[in-house]
Amino acid sequence: MDEKQKKKKKIKPLTIVLVAIFSLILGFAGFVIYKRYFEKEKFADLFKRGKEETLVANKLDGTLVPPDKATRHPLAIVIENHTQARPQVGLDKASIIYEVITEGGITRFLAVYGPYDAEKVGPVRSARTYFIDWLSEFNAYFGHVGGNYDALEKIKIDNILDLDQFALGKTAYWREPEKGKATEHTMFTTTEKLYQAAKDKKYPEKADFRALEFKEPLEEALRKEGQKITINFSSDTYSVSWLYDTATNKYLRTMGGLPHKDKASGEQLAAANIIIQQMERWEAPTEINETGWAMKTIGSDKAMVFSQGKQIIGTWKKTDRTSKTIFYDDKGKEITFIPGQFWIEIVPPDIFPNIKVEAITSSVTK
Repeated sequence: MDEKQKKKKKIKPLTIVLVAIFSLILGFAGFVIYKRYFEKEKFADLFKRGKEETLVANKLDGTLVPPDKATRHPLAIVIENHTQARPQVGLDKASIIYEVITEGGITRFLAVYGPYDAEKVGPVRSARTYFIDWLSEFNAYFGHVGGNYDALEKIKIDNILDLDQFALGKTAYWREPEKGKATEHTMFTTTEKLYQAAKDKKYPEKADFRALEFKEPLEEALRKEGQKITINFSSDTYSVSWLYDTATNKYLRTMGGLPHKDKASGEQLAAANIIIQQMERWEAPTEINETGWAMKTIGSDKAMVFSQGKQIIGTWKKTDRTSKTIFYDDKGKEITFIPGQFWIEIVPPDIFPNIKVEAITSSVTK
């Protein structure tokens, strides 16, 4: 073996050692990088997901939702209740629903959304002045299709965060024509489109209003009694019943003698809290002589509250347009509610005394 071959033989083991050392260094460096960056991202992601899964009570209806939904700005939408508008879609996702007679004995809804999105809402209809006073309690965005003259003027005067279909058009609303159905019963929207429209207008995104007081629901074993509540707004077509179900701790809604169901889900509408407000009203033609009603939305009057099978006779009070309507029992103490959907039934003094409340003692069979 010559000298050259001896050197090659010595170099080969040395090369293997160096390669092994270099590989170890690269492996260690890779491990450090992984720990510093990939693991950091992994734990950051886990922390983020854990944070998202932490639920808090939202201000509108007290139910537990992710933090970003708990403080989401309220959105109020006018939904009609003409027989051609039934069944409506999206009412089940609202936190608070007002029901009131508009014209001709026909009722209409003001649905207030926040923590829960509805992929479709409607049919959407026009504004009235009393809707504006109620949504002002939440400084809510206002989705509607035009309105009578006085309502449209009030929207301007009161600086309402307006999302009128007349201004937004197809960016947020669409029609679904149907044979035999009048055009005014065919307008729809989504909460997502209206929230995006509000964002585009740079409206405030966080909720800022006085919440109602909430308490823990009763355990099922303690829910022993309940009621069937019947409100005849104008005729059999607009007669509403609420039947308490001890199993779910909710009131199931019937309208016109039939279960009132959401068109999308097919489920019967159900509320945790039913509030009936007596409210004075009077005929009030608009400045351009449109027929309609005005209501005493500010002040105080009688109220009935139903929750967990219990009935409370009391009063309501609202001090000004933007203040929250507060409900009190017969001792003057503020009423607390359980988390869940609210239905607020607005009735005039001639209907309030005729509301029928029947005692029931068993769960409802669905």
